[in-house]
Amino acid sequence: MRLSSDIQRIVLAAREQLGQPGAFWREIRLLSSDECTGYYDLLGDDVLEGHNQCFIDPDKPLWLNLGFWQNARTFPDACAAMARLVADAARLCEHDVVLDVGFGFGEQDLFWVDNFGVKRIIGLNITPLHVDVARKRVEQRGLADRIDLRLGNAVDLPLDDDSVDKVVAMECAFHFNTRVKFFREAFRVLRPGGRLALSDMVPMIGDNPGGLANRLGLRRWGIPWANIYDRNVYCEKLRQVGFSQITARSIRNYVFPAIARYTEQRKQGRAILDIVIELSEEEIASCQGADAWAKQGGLNDYVIFAAQKPGTV
Repeated sequence: MRLSSDIQRIVLAAREQLGQPGAFWREIRLLSSDECTGYYDLLGDDVLEGHNQCFIDPDKPLWLNLGFWQNARTFPDACAAMARLVADAARLCEHDVVLDVGFGFGEQDLFWVDNFGVKRIIGLNITPLHVDVARKRVEQRGLADRIDLRLGNAVDLPLDDDSVDKVVAMECAFHFNTRVKFFREAFRVLRPGGRLALSDMVPMIGDNPGGLANRLGLRRWGIPWANIYDRNVYCEKLRQVGFSQITARSIRNYVFPAIARYTEQRKQGRAILDIVIELSEEEIASCQGADAWAKQGGLNDYVIFAAQKPGTV
C-alpha cells in the first residue's frame, strides 16, 4: 500500500524527531496540549527548533520572529526591522501606553523603548519561561518602571476598559484561542482612537489548508484550527468586532525566502551573527521557501495588519 504524501511527511518527521532521547513522549505532550507553552519551552532560547542552548550565551539574540529581510541581511537586523514595521503600523510614540501581547523574551519591548521612546509597555505572555527571562533582561537594563511584564492570557486581558493607547502582537496571534476573542479584548482595552497592530501568519487568499499533516503540525505548534483563514477573512473579522481603518500588507516575499536560507545555514552549524543573507530577485519574486510552510501547517502568507478603534484619541 502506498502512503499518501501527508502520511509520508508525518512518518519522515517522526523518524527524525524520535531518534532523540525522550522525543516520543515530548511529541505526545505537544500534541495533547491546547496551549503553545510546551512548544516554546522546546524552542528555548532560539527561534529554530533544535538550537536551544539553554541561555548559556548571554550575548545570543533572543528574538522570536522570522524577520523582515527587505533591507536587512542578518537575523537580528531582520527581526528588528519586523519590530519597526509593527511599531509603524501601530504609530507608536513617546506618549503611548502600549499593551504587547505575546512578548517573547522582550526584545521588541526594549527596541520600542530605545527607538520610539514609548512611555510605558505592559507585556502579557502565557509562557512562564518567557516571562521569567524577559523580566530579568528588563531589570538588567533598569527599565522595570517602564516595561511591566506579566503572565496572562490574550483572550482574557487583565486590564480596564479604555486603558491603553496601542495593542500590538508580533507573530503570536495565531496561537490565541481564539484570535477573534483577542480582537474583542483588544477593542475593549483600547482607548477611542487607539490602534491595534499585528504581524501574523495566515493561509494565502483562497487557500483552504487541510489534511492530517497540516492539522497535526498546527496542533503541535499550539495553533487552533479556528484561526486558519486568509487575510481577507481576517480583515472582515476585525471589522465585525468594531475596528475601522483596517489595513493588511503582505510581506511574505521578504520573510519566507530569507528565513529558509537562514535556517539551512544554521543547520550547517554556522553561528547567528556569521550568517549574511543576500536574496536574488528570483528568490524574492517566487517567494522561495513558502511552500514548506504551506505543507507543514498551511500558513504561507505573512501579513502586517493594523486597525483603529473608532473615536477621538
